[in-house]
Amino acid sequence: MKIEYRANLVAGIASLILGLICILIIPTQISEDFAETYGITSKTVPYAVAYLWVICGIILMAQSLVLKKDQIKVLNVKKELKAVEYMLVLLVYAFLFKKSFLLSTIALGIVTLAFSGDRKKIHYVIVTMVVVILYILFTKVLHVQMP
Repeated sequence: MKIEYRANLVAGIASLILGLICILIIPTQISEDFAETYGITSKTVPYAVAYLWVICGIILMAQSLVLKKDQIKVLNVKKELKAVEYMLVLLVYAFLFKKSFLLSTIALGIVTLAFSGDRKKIHYVIVTMVVVILYILFTKVLHVQMP
């Protein structure tokens, strides 16, 4: 299945939405020092980036809708499905990482090799051994606390 879309319009809408989301979540994620009530605070740069994101989105949408400067691109859904599946794997890894660094990272390495179509068993053994060695190095030698 193939989907045709206008590149500037879609990028502009995505930019606008993500910028607005950032503007909404900045107050909940970044605390403000009450001693500094003027000038540059900890929220200044994130707000500037978020507003710039919104402005760029509006400019892209205007180029597409008003100036008619846009390219029609084709998205091959079947070809991109593998990338979406791997993003889901990374999302699962992020959740499992909090439970166990060792098991989740070994699983990620194995799934990554499987996604790339690697059939050599030695590569799976190498990935597993490297993760175990790094885990031992960080936890036992360097005394880094792992999740």
